[in-house]
Amino acid sequence: MPDRSVSSMLYVVFVGLFWAVALPAVLVADAAVTGFPWRGVLEVSGAVLLLGVGLVLINAGAGALADGGVGPFGVRPGGRLITDGVYGRIRNPIEVGTVVVALAAWLALDLALAWVIPVGALVSSVAGVGPYEDRLLLETFADEFKAYRSSVPKWLPRR
Repeated sequence: MPDRSVSSMLYVVFVGLFWAVALPAVLVADAAVTGFPWRGVLEVSGAVLLLGVGLVLINAGAGALADGGVGPFGVRPGGRLITDGVYGRIRNPIEVGTVVVALAAWLALDLALAWVIPVGALVSSVAGVGPYEDRLLLETFADEFKAYRSSVPKWLPRR
């Protein structure tokens, strides 16, 4: 397996390219070259800030997984439950970061259907990957995961 920096950066690039570039590009494919539907400077600045925050969260989560011997591209639990670093404050930093990156794309684009981007990321996390990962972690780490799940929030960190 690649070291932490390579593994986590590959994951960050993959998520960033999909949610902030490829999916929005599909939505704007019909836009005229001269009429690209970007919003004003304030919205784009906010989108850049959200993109940065989302990618930092994804990188922190993917890096912590790589340090623990778990590849960020898979959903197989590693040899130990990762509960330190960013995972000590929030259970799903990669999913939260992905939704934030998708929000950045929505904010930057002035398209009627752009809301599909963050909604797709949220549905993917809440109804797809999240429950599957929780089930695998529960099967693998049982009581340790139950204790972790009850003390660390899934989406928004506590103080």
